[in-house]
Amino acid sequence: MNHEATINVSVSSQYHQPAYASEVATQGILGEQVGIVDEQAGFTRIVQEDGYQSWVSSDQLAYGQPATGRELLVISHGLRIHLEPDHQAETVRDAVIGCRLTLSGEEDGWYRLTLPDGLTGWAEKHHFGDFAPFSAEAITALARAFLGYPYCWGGRTPKGFDCSGLVQTIFRLHGVLLPRDSWQQHQQHYLGDDHRLARPGDLLFFGKTPERVTHVGIALGEERFIHASGWVRRNSLRPGEPDFSPHHLQTFISVNRYHPQKETA
Repeated sequence: MNHEATINVSVSSQYHQPAYASEVATQGILGEQVGIVDEQAGFTRIVQEDGYQSWVSSDQLAYGQPATGRELLVISHGLRIHLEPDHQAETVRDAVIGCRLTLSGEEDGWYRLTLPDGLTGWAEKHHFGDFAPFSAEAITALARAFLGYPYCWGGRTPKGFDCSGLVQTIFRLHGVLLPRDSWQQHQQHYLGDDHRLARPGDLLFFGKTPERVTHVGIALGEERFIHASGWVRRNSLRPGEPDFSPHHLQTFISVNRYHPQKETA
């Protein structure tokens, strides 16, 4: 992909058509590099790393080559970036988990960051780091950390997740790039159509038929799973459990098991 632009806001909403009234398709995050496909009336059609194309407000992009330097990964669910290394200083941007920002200096527990548009700001060092290597334990631990966050159509951050955005974000933070939508995720690594086969970290798919998958969750073991439905929540496929979901048992399609190597969309 030609990196011709960079998302310049913490979370960008991206649309099926070049209009704010259009349906939201997905989101981008601060520091994410994208390719430009087309431009039209204040909107830019972009392609993201997973191959997904959508329209975003041109005002939310920074154009040209990204800043060079050491890249820092945001591991906190959210943070504020200040003009000075001081909590009382003006905020110039916020960021969410998964954002990658360029280091340009440091001072007394703070990093100086260069934002995609060249503006600089400061954030505390403890917001940055690395995630554990891919494992079932790492996947399910991060899924649990997102419990309670709201559902948002097209969402893939703690500001709001949809079902496949939740799954894609969790796996991506552990080095595995999944396709964006649940029906696309379902097309890879099929294991079986018995939900009792699921081990922690497996994906559970739901829908009317295998050709019409519309929902996905992450297995926790013992027939339990985490998914985004109203909010990020736990449910069970085992009758008699307090959080048993008959709807999801009735619409269950398959268990799929992804592996720790990098996947391509």
